[in-house]
Amino acid sequence: MRASKGPATGPSTYPPPVYSVAEDRRSVPPAGVFWWLGSTILLGAVLGAAWWLLAPTGRLFGDPSSADQWLLRDLTLAGLELVAGIAVGAVVALRLALPAAVARILAAVGGSVLGSLLALAVGEGLAYLLGPHDQDGLPGSDFLLHSYGALAIWPGVAALIIFLTALIGLARRPA
Repeated sequence: MRASKGPATGPSTYPPPVYSVAEDRRSVPPAGVFWWLGSTILLGAVLGAAWWLLAPTGRLFGDPSSADQWLLRDLTLAGLELVAGIAVGAVVALRLALPAAVARILAAVGGSVLGSLLALAVGEGLAYLLGPHDQDGLPGSDFLLHSYGALAIWPGVAALIIFLTALIGLARRPA
């Protein structure tokens, strides 16, 4: 059998694909960076609403006048941020071998910082708008975060998981 087509000649076929310039696989399209940044920031809004709903002295249960539950309110946000940090860190760690890992890591950890601040703003904003409101004459009863160190848990855990995964990957690489 003979090929029905003749040899391709002309300027459109030179240079052949074998000699063409390789694509740049080190960069990531801006949409990918914006997706990581935006998804972690959006997760912060979800965490803020969950904190407002689930925390003692929050919307669903608890007594805002009981000082025993104020620490639990802060620990609820810390626990939610711990779960978010583990999730974001694990998802990014699974993609370390793909191109543009540094941009993805910076976008995810930076988005986690912004998402953590947004979680605080959303939780306190919902409490300000919809309650529970503070008790008159009882300082500390309003729905506020008193332990601001809890905001560092999400980005810290995500960065730690990514770092340890990269370190273990480097240690397993043959010399």
